[in-house]
Amino acid sequence: MKKALIMKKTLLTLLLCVVLTVTLTAGCGSKAESRDSKKPEKQKSSVETTVDVESATASQVEEFMRDSDENTMLVDARPQEAYSGWALEGAANGGHLKNAALFSARWLDCEYSESASREAYLERALKDQDITEDKEVIVYDYTGEQAPAVAGYLKEQGIENVSVFKANQLIDAGTDLESYENYDRFIPTEIVKSISDVKTGKEETLSDEAKAVVGDDVSDVVLVDVGWGNAKQSTYFSVGHVPGAVHINTDSYERPRVYVPEKRSEYAKEWRLISLEEFRDEVCTQYGITKDSTVILTGTVTDPQGRLGFMLRSLGVKVYAMSGSLTVWSYNGYDLDTKASTMVTPESADSFGTDTIQNPDEILWMDDIKAILNGDAEGQVVDNRGKAEWNGKETGYSYHDLAGRIDGSIWCAQGSEKEGEFFENVDHTPRTQGELKSYLEGNGLDVSKTMAFFCGDSWGAAKIAYWCQSADLNNVKEWGNGWIPWSNEGNEFIDHNGNKVHYDKYQDALLDKDGKDVSDGTNILDDATEE
Repeated sequence: MKKALIMKKTLLTLLLCVVLTVTLTAGCGSKAESRDSKKPEKQKSSVETTVDVESATASQVEEFMRDSDENTMLVDARPQEAYSGWALEGAANGGHLKNAALFSARWLDCEYSESASREAYLERALKDQDITEDKEVIVYDYTGEQAPAVAGYLKEQGIENVSVFKANQLIDAGTDLESYENYDRFIPTEIVKSISDVKTGKEETLSDEAKAVVGDDVSDVVLVDVGWGNAKQSTYFSVGHVPGAVHINTDSYERPRVYVPEKRSEYAKEWRLISLEEFRDEVCTQYGITKDSTVILTGTVTDPQGRLGFMLRSLGVKVYAMSGSLTVWSYNGYDLDTKASTMVTPESADSFGTDTIQNPDEILWMDDIKAILNGDAEGQVVDNRGKAEWNGKETGYSYHDLAGRIDGSIWCAQGSEKEGEFFENVDHTPRTQGELKSYLEGNGLDVSKTMAFFCGDSWGAAKIAYWCQSADLNNVKEWGNGWIPWSNEGNEFIDHNGNKVHYDKYQDALLDKDGKDVSDGTNILDDATEE
C-alpha cells in the first residue's frame, strides 16, 4: 500500500495542463486520490460571444432590482470576484445589483478538467438559481462584452425572453449594490499579477488596485504555491506556478506520521495537522512568514489553499486565496513559470513576532467535536465524504483500513463524479450564498448553528469551510482532524452492518459493544496486497 500511495502521488508530475481539479470518485478523496487527475483537455462552449439580443433600459433594470415578481430576473455575467465584492474592470465599486443571480461568461470557455461535464455545472447553476424558461431575464455586465455570451447560452437553453444591459453607470453609482462581507477571503488574479510582476522585477510599481490591498511595499507579501510533494513531485514545475511564488509542501504542516504504532504498517501512517505552535515556530519562520506578512495562496489544487489558509488565519496572518486557482490565471492570459532557474528559495525569519494564537477557534479539534456530539456544545458534525464511505462500504483511502461513520453526524457530500463539486463553480470560484445555503439546508443542516465539516484528513472540509465563509456562511467550520484520527484512536462509530463498534489497537481488530471481534474485511480491511 505504501508503494501504491507513492505511485498515486507521483501522478501529479504527469499533468500537462494549467488546471488540476479533484476527481471526486467518492465526494471527498484521500490525500493521494485528491491529487490524481486524468489529463485535462480545454473544452470550449458552443456559444458565440456575440448574439442578436435586444438591450434593456436602465429603468427596466432598476424595476427588476426593486420588484419581487417571480417571473423577472437579473443575471450578472461578470466574474464571481466582481459579483462578491471586488471592483474590477475599472469599476468604481464591487458587488452585484440587488436581486441578481450569477452566471459568469467565464464559465462557458474557461480551461476545464473534471470527471463531471462542464454542462453539469452550467445546468446546475441555472436550476439552483431558478433561471428558467418562463422567466424574463436581463443579463448585465460592466463592459458590454460578457452579457451577450451568457444571453446566447440562455437562449440555447430555451430561455427566449432575454435582453442585455451594460450596467457600468449603475455599478459606478453604487446604488443598491450587494456584496459579501468576506469577499476578500479570495483575491482576484489581476491584483496577484501586479504583485507578482513587482516581486519578480517585471514592473517597478504596483497597480492602484494592488496598492489598495497591500500598500506600496511588497516585501512583506509572500506568494505561495501550495500542494502535496516537493517542487519536483508537485505541479510547481510540471504545470507551472505564479511567478515569484515559493512552493510549500503540504507535508510540512500536516506531516505524515505514525500515531498508532500498533497498527499494521500499511495503515499506520496519518496526515494530521501539526500544532499551531509548531506551525508558527517552524513552518512559518522557515518560509519568512511573520505576524506582519500578507500571504497569497495559489496552486493547482484548491483544497490545500483552504487548509493552509485556516492555519494562517489562526495565527492572525492576513491571508488570501487567489480566486479560481490557476484556471482564472490562465483565462486572463497570464504566464506560469516552469523554470528551475527562477525557482524561489524562501528567506527564513528569525521569529514569527508573537507567541499569541490570535484566532484559536478558526479550526475545530477533537475535543470540540466530542463536545458537540455529547450535547455539551451546540452544533452539528458534518461528514462530507462519499456515500460509500458514509455507509461504511469502503474506507475511501488507500492508507486507512477502517470503514464506517460517526454516530450523530450528518451526511453532506462534497460532490460526486457525475455532478462535480457542490461548493464551487466550474472555474473553482465559490457558488453564491443562496446556492450554498440551499444545499446545506437541503441536507438537513441548520445554518444558524455551527457546522463542523470533516472527511478523512479534512482536506475537503477545509475547502468547504473556506468557500462557504467567503459567502458569509460563517458557521461552516473545518474539523482539523477527521475520520481517520477518530477511528484510529478507538472512538466509537457505526460500521456497514449498522453496529456500534470501536477499534482496539492492541488486538488490531474491530470490537462490538460486548468486546467481540467483528472484523470482516470491510469494516477493517484484509491484509494489504501489493498493487
